[in-house]
Amino acid sequence: MPEIYFFDMDHTLIDNDCDVSWKSFVVEQKLAPSDALERATFYYYQYVEGKLDITDFMNFQLQEFIGKTEAEMAQLSQQHFETWVKKTIYADALNEVKRVQALGVPTVLLSATNIVIARPVAKHFGFDACLATELELNDGHYTGKLAGEYALGAGKIAMARECCELHNLSLADAAYYGDSVNDFPILEAVGFPIAANPCAELEAGAMEYGWPIIRFN
Repeated sequence: MPEIYFFDMDHTLIDNDCDVSWKSFVVEQKLAPSDALERATFYYYQYVEGKLDITDFMNFQLQEFIGKTEAEMAQLSQQHFETWVKKTIYADALNEVKRVQALGVPTVLLSATNIVIARPVAKHFGFDACLATELELNDGHYTGKLAGEYALGAGKIAMARECCELHNLSLADAAYYGDSVNDFPILEAVGFPIAANPCAELEAGAMEYGWPIIRFN
């Protein structure tokens, strides 16, 4: 029985990629040029294939953050959630999170998406913690750079391990729900891997390893 549950966000809890919808949102708000959508889609397919150029992607993805305060970006992020993300929440995923929360164990959102965009999703689901890619601040303003490691692959494992240790647990005590080929490393690292809405490659791996496969609608 897991003693802590980690949930991926995009395409696991929601039928959406928040990095792409964020760019749609900022184009709509006239905070980014229209060609940003084409570039966002390009990086999305890099991610899907497990070939994301993280440096290039983050330089692009954080353009709207540069010079903005935490309060300014929190307001924009909440608006993005309300207009683009909330309607894509899988009802089954929300029910599953509530089921686990009723067990009285910690539940944590763990996403490669940056923390500013991920927080409204975590709040809506009522997670105990939100772990995501952290962003650098200088004198209260975002610099457009990362603060620490990108929360993908080894970065996601490190965040999960540190969170487990805060609860006097290990990764062997943890469950993780993930959908992407990029989730293979952490699924292999935890004691209770769950392939949720898996892509074809992850589904094949889950079947080979005997991992549970679930689908949310």
